[in-house]
Amino acid sequence: MRVLVTGGRGYVGRRAVERLVALGHTIVSYDRDHWVSDGPVIPVHGELYDSPRLLWALQEHAIDAIVHTAAISHPDVSLVAPVATFEANVMGTVHLFEAARIAGVTKVVNFSSSSVYGHVEGVVREDLVLKPLTPYGVTKVATEQLAEVYGRLHGFDVRSVRLTWAYGPGNRMPEFVGDMLTAAITGEPYILESGTDHPLPLIYIDDAAEGTVRALLAEDPQQPAYTVAGPEVPTLGAVAELVRARYPQATIELGPGPLPLHQLPAIDLSAARADLGYAPQWTVERGVAAYADALERELAPAA
Repeated sequence: MRVLVTGGRGYVGRRAVERLVALGHTIVSYDRDHWVSDGPVIPVHGELYDSPRLLWALQEHAIDAIVHTAAISHPDVSLVAPVATFEANVMGTVHLFEAARIAGVTKVVNFSSSSVYGHVEGVVREDLVLKPLTPYGVTKVATEQLAEVYGRLHGFDVRSVRLTWAYGPGNRMPEFVGDMLTAAITGEPYILESGTDHPLPLIYIDDAAEGTVRALLAEDPQQPAYTVAGPEVPTLGAVAELVRARYPQATIELGPGPLPLHQLPAIDLSAARADLGYAPQWTVERGVAAYADALERELAPAA
């Protein structure tokens, strides 16, 4: 299969590209930043709003399917830059879908987010009413609705993947596990006024990539969107205990209660298991250890 991945140099996009290449697929990575490939991935430099460029890429490389990861991908960023978030996430998706429609490429994996759910007191399931709490979450609801409209009007086969909070090597955005580990490794204090009891719906980067690939390759998905998460939902306090166990000298202080963020205390993965064959492999204990190993190598002082 010939697959165009938007944002293929991004955090999850890069890992998904690596996984697809390993499976023997031909990959075109469509990115706004220029880069030169030193392997089998075909680089194309372009913006999502550049419809002619997108159309050229789809036709020139005879693309069969699209994995759409490119976005402004952090809820907090959307609070200070809501207009830019909507331009990138919603208008960018419209441009992509229109180019795909003209090129006749109808199979798309659309990156959504667990942010679409907002605050949930019980178990997270795909049939819940979506109540996003940030502009970012609203943009992801909009892309899912666009996908359904393009499916009805133009025969698109779009599988939206509602990823939870990704963590692991390669992340450059603010994120609790990485920030806490970095502070512990560098000897800086990590102090929050609250958060001990906040549930973190974490997903290790390798599981996030695997869920993306399985959404692409699934032959007959039964619903338009799937939640893709890790095997457990620890509290921030539980993650802190794992970090303290590895770095006993670390100063980690968390106040009681939850964070001022949406809460997803439990996630039902039965639909992703049944329809996509997705089964998360990375426990939080394993993921934190692997992330710590990677950060120690990255942050080690040069010899």
